[in-house]
Amino acid sequence: MEEEIRPYTMTMSWNNGAEGWYFPVLPEKMTVKRSGAGKDYSIVKTGKIHTIEKPELLTISFDSVFPANKDPYVIEKYRRSPLPLDPQKHVRDIERWMHSGYPIRFVYAGSKTDQASVVSLPMTIESFERWEEGGSPGDIFFSLTLKEYVFYSAKRIVAVTENGETVLQPEPPARPDERVPNETYTVRPGDYLYKIARMELGDSSRWREIQQLNGISDAELDKLQIGRVLRLPPKTR
Repeated sequence: MEEEIRPYTMTMSWNNGAEGWYFPVLPEKMTVKRSGAGKDYSIVKTGKIHTIEKPELLTISFDSVFPANKDPYVIEKYRRSPLPLDPQKHVRDIERWMHSGYPIRFVYAGSKTDQASVVSLPMTIESFERWEEGGSPGDIFFSLTLKEYVFYSAKRIVAVTENGETVLQPEPPARPDERVPNETYTVRPGDYLYKIARMELGDSSRWREIQQLNGISDAELDKLQIGRVLRLPPKTR
């Protein structure tokens, strides 16, 4: 889904934008909530104190409809499209993404599309309820709750020189990878297992896992059969 962000639009995508769509009808109300996470402690001869902790993850919830017809309240993008609306496709996508084990990306743009007025977050689908109503045949009404997703992994420590002294610091975080990893890989000319492990798993040292998973002997390591389909172990997120 490689489209420019437009004013007054909401989108949801999955697998680093490989799949996604605009919400055809903007909700009348969207609730954005982030709670604090402070803690209370009792100190002898002092009494109660309250500490400030990092806030809870942000949640977004709203109700809307996936319409079957291009009524006036449908966003212009869909009204101008020659393709018919397909409410069931939106439902199937949401349920599939919800059970995939990977986050979606939610984007909301208000009257402007500058950084200050655009919400763009990786999120999980916490709940999805849908129903139909009399007098609106084919329309699917729904309630959706999303929760902020934080990419996590072990932090590498690197040595840096500051004021002539060597100190250890956490390595700056890399850009989050929202792609859903491949489960198989087809061997190409010039491939070696360490190269495949680096490209597909992000860690060349995991080549031995690929070898064991596919029953590859040590004698085959230098002459992998081109076109062979290899199973890949799960990628560590």
